[in-house]
Amino acid sequence: MEPSSQPPASVVAYARTLTSRLLTASGGELQAAYLHGSATLGGWVPGRSDVDMLFVADDVTGNAVERMSRALCNAAGECPGRELECSVVTVAQARQPHPPWPFVLHVVASPGTPGRTVRPTARSPGDSDLLMHYAVCRAAGWPVCGPAPQDLIGVVPRRVILDYLAGELGWGIEHAPQAYAVLNACRALIYLTDHKIVSKVAGGEAVLSRRTGPADVIERALAQQRAREPDQPPARDAVSFVLATAAMLRSAAVDEPSG
Repeated sequence: MEPSSQPPASVVAYARTLTSRLLTASGGELQAAYLHGSATLGGWVPGRSDVDMLFVADDVTGNAVERMSRALCNAAGECPGRELECSVVTVAQARQPHPPWPFVLHVVASPGTPGRTVRPTARSPGDSDLLMHYAVCRAAGWPVCGPAPQDLIGVVPRRVILDYLAGELGWGIEHAPQAYAVLNACRALIYLTDHKIVSKVAGGEAVLSRRTGPADVIERALAQQRAREPDQPPARDAVSFVLATAAMLRSAAVDEPSG
């Protein structure tokens, strides 16, 4: 699980600006900030990739959370990617990740649009996507501030990750473009066989080189991901590949030790 040597300079500068603003907004309670996702996994595509960040703070509540929310939404116009997607969690939540994957704040914001903020409620106290954010941060997180992610973020069991990836593939078929669904299936195969978390592009290239997936489907998806071809909904052959991969993941999860 090797991160890229250095995330893109524009993303690093943006991440540092966000971290500085969050430190102020939190009243000094911010303990760590990690850049993750394609910017650190080596799959960054300008104009298509998101800026993904995880912020870890002491127990912030009330006004501090509202200030952090405003600071993140206000920074969307400066985002060098397609959108900013970030979560704020407490130190305790990060140290011992577990269902329902509790959090403090989740923000998605893109240039020119109002940001969308989510806070936990009694009906929805957690965010299952966080388990993968934790795993990616441990594998390839770039610390903007704070300790190395492996020193602060607890381990998410492999069985849980396999189940999550299988579910994400099903979601991708229903709701996402072909490139997203197919390349996520490729990166899931690499996690299954190599125990490595890689970018969508790296996953697609690896499966192509190993000839463990349908070449024409993956080549189409890579061209779309790189903006060389327009986005398309998943075609029938893409759906077959993605669903077969999801079935493999679920089968492997059953055989994985639960501890």
